[in-house]
Amino acid sequence: MQNWREKPEAISDSQIRTSVNADIVIIGAGHAGTSAARSASETGAKVAVVEQQSEENQWILGMGEIGHINSRWQERHGVPKVDVDEFTEDWQKRTNNRSNYRLIRRYAERCGETFDWFIEPLTPEEQESIVPMFTPQSPNFPKTINGFHAYSGTPNMGVALQTRAVKGNQKIAREHGAEFFFETRACQLIQADRRVTGVIAQRADGSYIRLNAKLGVILAAGDYSRNEAMCRDLLAESADLIDEGDWTGHGWDGSGIRMGLWAGGRLEPRSHAAMGGNYSFPGFDLIGSTATLRVNKHGRRYSDEGFGTHILAATAGAKQPNGMLWGIFDSRILEQVTYQAPNHAAFDYTDPRETEKLEKALARARDQKNRKVQVTDKAGSVRPLYCSDTLEGLSRLLFENERDQAAFLKEVKRYNALCCAGKDVDFGKDAHLLFPIEQAPFYACGNLKDSHHPGGQSLKLLVTVSGLLIDENQQVLDMDFEPIPGLFATGNCSGCRFGFQYTTSVPGQSISVAQTLGREAGAYLAKQEGEKS
Repeated sequence: MQNWREKPEAISDSQIRTSVNADIVIIGAGHAGTSAARSASETGAKVAVVEQQSEENQWILGMGEIGHINSRWQERHGVPKVDVDEFTEDWQKRTNNRSNYRLIRRYAERCGETFDWFIEPLTPEEQESIVPMFTPQSPNFPKTINGFHAYSGTPNMGVALQTRAVKGNQKIAREHGAEFFFETRACQLIQADRRVTGVIAQRADGSYIRLNAKLGVILAAGDYSRNEAMCRDLLAESADLIDEGDWTGHGWDGSGIRMGLWAGGRLEPRSHAAMGGNYSFPGFDLIGSTATLRVNKHGRRYSDEGFGTHILAATAGAKQPNGMLWGIFDSRILEQVTYQAPNHAAFDYTDPRETEKLEKALARARDQKNRKVQVTDKAGSVRPLYCSDTLEGLSRLLFENERDQAAFLKEVKRYNALCCAGKDVDFGKDAHLLFPIEQAPFYACGNLKDSHHPGGQSLKLLVTVSGLLIDENQQVLDMDFEPIPGLFATGNCSGCRFGFQYTTSVPGQSISVAQTLGREAGAYLAKQEGEKS
């Protein structure tokens, strides 16, 4: 197998059948590439877009949650306005200051107007069907947890409507002259000295096409979560935690990032950020990130269950003995879910469908008390849920040997004492998240953590969110940290947005980042022609 870093043999001119001239060539027609195409074409640039998927069956990454702040849409739905200074500072704290401040500041200032712009192709009825998550806020809504901020109001439009919106933006780009080449895979960048001047791509029939770019090329080809070699090399923390098994994700093969690397680009320093791969937690899609007591296969508590967001809190789970992780709670869980911070995979208690789903699962567990109930999540993974009238009974359901049963009961007793005291001296859990487990019936929801067989929300990737090193204009940097003329990267081809992992103050942020910064990249590059003329 060829080393993913190794540059392939150049495609000769004799193999190229046709050529296309454009101001800007964009590789990828997902959220970032489509937004770049529309914004650049609206500015007057001649745009060509290369997309390997077919137009009719294009799969668009995302769940329909587009996390942003301060849009007119949010204002109409009563979502509180967010202070941009606070938001950006919180982002930098989450990323250990690894992200580019100017880039993130620009995103914070413009993501709201970008969302309003992005949904313009939808009908008024379609726009009205979009639901703001965690709205209205619960009286228990946490403004901060462990110093990290949380914000409500992410619009949830679902996958189908999200796809229609992307396709609608492609239509607007076409109306402004953009040309899309579907079923066409970008293979190599063209360079004159250092400057990137175009792309060679392969059509579905095997023929090659040259796309010349007067102003530059934007890499928007997505992540590398389907490239195990890249994942093993670049996701150092995850690679150190996962011994074997398929832990690759749902995204792409990293071809855009590799083309940038072959053109002299520099990668963001390791360990790269991703959704998944270095954390494990119980409760996904049942109670979301609700910070209930969590114990490992031996019945022992192992973390502050509510640290920042569930992803930060769940990193401790990845280091537990292989086996079941359990979330333990009592009959007051429907109140406790309202104390969550909104984030990726959180339980939206303002959505009646989600609440009904939880209530039905709890009712099934009560009806089948002391027996395992299977709960299927959105990804199709099956997880166990138990119910018992006593903690002793619950311990016998979860643990085979008496030693682990006794350890579990001791942990619950200790945890309850800490909750009643209002101070968690064991792990430092935020006082407002301390709920004693004392009102029957008692429940346990589980998730298997296994470094040999990753799956679901345990050591399994969704996508990677790191890539090429870029500056605040999203221009790719070379090995001397200098911009490469004519080469830009946006979306999950780019780095400088997240830290060691994906953790956010609102759910769905990576999609909003792709749309906003894709739009910015297209407009910035198109503006270069205007400044020359």
